[in-house]
Amino acid sequence: MILLASGRRHENMLKFHRMLGLNSPIVSCQGALARETRTDEILHKQCMPAEPAADIVADGVSRGVTQVYYGMHATCVSTADEWTALYNSRTATPLLTVPDLRDLRGDEPLKILWVNSAERIAALHREVAISLAGSVETVITDAEYLEFMAIGVTKSVGIAAVAERYGIARTEVLAFGDGNNDVSMLEWAGLSVCMDHGRESAKAAADLTAPDGDAETSFARAVEMVISR
Repeated sequence: MILLASGRRHENMLKFHRMLGLNSPIVSCQGALARETRTDEILHKQCMPAEPAADIVADGVSRGVTQVYYGMHATCVSTADEWTALYNSRTATPLLTVPDLRDLRGDEPLKILWVNSAERIAALHREVAISLAGSVETVITDAEYLEFMAIGVTKSVGIAAVAERYGIARTEVLAFGDGNNDVSMLEWAGLSVCMDHGRESAKAAADLTAPDGDAETSFARAVEMVISR
């Protein structure tokens, strides 16, 4: 089984899934959701509780950061600015404008993003990761994205749910990744490979690192390396 695991929405991953001719489930939203593609059956779902979600949105509003809110059925933003344009250029995700995201209080999102300059996101992460420790998970994915998920949400959890459903042992799982949000997956898998251009955190978590070369062909080199071993 070939499984796609991403921080993106399930719906956003379907086009890549179809291009590859897969019929396996998709793990999305950093592992908050694992869903079958043939039947839409949900194998795993862990949304963020309403109270910390509302607090994060209110804090983001007070700080003036652009926010992307992953509801169960829509991706919401409060404004169209350079940061939502950046986000949309990378994901091509349909965005629903909600003028004040605080109106979503009581909802339980799959995740929330703060989007801003790399420098400000790094500073915000240092600040909020301490104050929010124990209530939500935080991770920087792209340099401009600070992401918030429910406690315990990681790609490894979503993948483990799929593996359990299909009777696949952890030792039989081979994982490839390159980002901060791949660390748990790379640590969990029976064998894991980080791309040569990957984040240092991902390299430290992986068993192997792909040979150096063009970033666009790093995955091919990683697969070839594993097969040759």
